[in-house]
Amino acid sequence: MHQPSDRRATIWQGFHHAWEYNHRLNRLGSYVRHDRCADRDGALVGHTAASGTGGDWAHFSEFVTCVEAANVGFQTGHAETLIECPRAVTTSFRIRVDDLELDPELVGRERYTVVINGFDLWAEKHADKLISFDLEVTDPVVYAGGTKIRFHILGSLCFDCRTAECTLWPVGLEVNRVNQPPGTAQDEKPQAAPGVAETPDERVPPTLAERRRKRGIQKRPALEQGVDWIKRQIARVTDLESVKHDILGREDDRLRRRLFRMFGHQFLLRLLKLRILTPYKLRVEYAIVGGEGDALAVTESPLFENTYAWDTETEIHRDQVGAQTIAVTGEPPGDFDVNTFGFKQLSLETELDQQYGARNPIQWGKGMHLLEWDTAIRDIEVKDGRVTGQLDLFFKVWSEAMNEVITFTTWGALRSAGIARIGARLVLLQFREGAAERLELPGQIHWPGGGRSARTHPRALYERPARPEERIARGG
Repeated sequence: MHQPSDRRATIWQGFHHAWEYNHRLNRLGSYVRHDRCADRDGALVGHTAASGTGGDWAHFSEFVTCVEAANVGFQTGHAETLIECPRAVTTSFRIRVDDLELDPELVGRERYTVVINGFDLWAEKHADKLISFDLEVTDPVVYAGGTKIRFHILGSLCFDCRTAECTLWPVGLEVNRVNQPPGTAQDEKPQAAPGVAETPDERVPPTLAERRRKRGIQKRPALEQGVDWIKRQIARVTDLESVKHDILGREDDRLRRRLFRMFGHQFLLRLLKLRILTPYKLRVEYAIVGGEGDALAVTESPLFENTYAWDTETEIHRDQVGAQTIAVTGEPPGDFDVNTFGFKQLSLETELDQQYGARNPIQWGKGMHLLEWDTAIRDIEVKDGRVTGQLDLFFKVWSEAMNEVITFTTWGALRSAGIARIGARLVLLQFREGAAERLELPGQIHWPGGGRSARTHPRALYERPARPEERIARGG
């Protein structure tokens, strides 16, 4: 599916994303989509976020550049695929964009490229922990007399989760309010429209630091030791593998037994299926750029990478391990009005410290909880005959501040040690005649948790136009 072409477009340049405590990946996305009915350039900048079971606040920013250029055309669209990931097995995918009719503004151009204009990834049935994510768009092929184009979107996903909150165990615990039928919404309130901050002052959302407050468990080491001990006892006295094999093939809800009532809630034991596959839906936004040879220059960068490790004692920060200055040499930037970047490839690979994980049942499996994920190119400028920028490649699992928001209902958010390898390949876009506006668009999502569908619930989505009043910088 694609939108009509134009001489202007908004190029996605990545995102920052942070939860207040760590989660499985139920939904996460950052993108630009073009809707000609929206605002002056039709660009809507979106972010999606949903955790596994516990409610939380997501704090994020999108980075974009709005470009208008002479003798250049833009055509935007999206493609989707369903990826069924066997646990701890890397699953590759290929989305073919074939026989796409070029819009009149792009027909017969001398030079073409395609950039990733963002993505949206959500769990179709259940959320698991992230191991790896890779997304790449190939170079386009123009044919049929310059009227059609084809390219592919490639990548891979890998997830795993073998802890209790992922329902790999044969039984699960459900909680319902007393005197309220199971399945009835227990804590719903009137929903804000997508993109509207749920704060007293909607114009100025509270920052991550302002949101954090001391309402949880302060002595986390003691709690973690207690949780570890309980899970070890369960694992020791329960032959889990035999029980799993015994229940294969049984229907959900075959066994449901009320255990006890407490504080106005009833607790029920539910027999579960053993889940083998984790299905995720991926939607990728793309932008095709085409222009004459003297109007548009395109230069691909090498793959920029960042690799680092962390432990469970010392907290890591983006400005220390996750930011680097990059430079790309293309055509002489002084000959162009606009010099900016787009993404051709994104990658993230995590590796759990297996020695630590083997001792801690909360880390069974290889998947990694997600606290922060940053992939963004910002602060773009011309320097010494090259185009430079600040490239953020950062992944974080735990923070000391999690102590301030963790309660007994979110006890699964524990520390883990590991390694992250994050990469990005860029394309330098140079427009001889044109103008550009660089924007950073912050926002928040309050995800209520409680097993709601991240695919359909309106609170998982935040979209806003690239309004002029939100500008933070000008120029190319």
